[in-house]
Amino acid sequence: MSERRPFPSSHDGRIGDALTHHYVAHGLPPDGGESDPWFRVKIGPIALRLPNPPARRRAVFFHDVNHVVTGYNTLFSDGEMAIAAFEVGSGCGPFAIVWYVNLSMFGLGLIVTPRRVFRAFVRGRHAASIYHRSDSKEALSALTVDELRSQLRLERPDPAAGVSDWLAFTTWGLAALTVMAAPFVAVLLALRAIVGLVTA
Repeated sequence: MSERRPFPSSHDGRIGDALTHHYVAHGLPPDGGESDPWFRVKIGPIALRLPNPPARRRAVFFHDVNHVVTGYNTLFSDGEMAIAAFEVGSGCGPFAIVWYVNLSMFGLGLIVTPRRVFRAFVRGRHAASIYHRSDSKEALSALTVDELRSQLRLERPDPAAGVSDWLAFTTWGLAALTVMAAPFVAVLLALRAIVGLVTA
């Protein structure tokens, strides 16, 4: 299954309408879950409910708009890994939690689907980041899909990777693997310390 899905049939439709269609198509609340204290992650047939902190809620709208304008789907092992690489490539602005989540997903994507995340990362490198925009949600929602795609430089064909793209991919890839592995390393070190205390 492709990580890209077709764009809305009417590219001159408003972002707000495209988001509504996106939420309905994926069984999400009308605001994408922004106001929900929990959010859902689907991994195959398994659905996990995780805490939805305020920092993530502030970023949900921009992430969902990126789904609309890039065409990446919301499957955990498919479009979500790709869009994470795309957003790292284009930049996540001041949203620290978005950097953390995207780098973790990017790192996992390097293991699961490296070619796909490479293409998405390079695409992001040549696009403008929605996270750097100062527009209000209302202003962004009033734009057409085509207008925002053009402003984010997404209307052009996917670019070929250059040397600088490969270097950036290597650098960010190492950072992503480090971020992804850090919690596991911390748990192992904590367990080792506990075992040491018990057996001392």
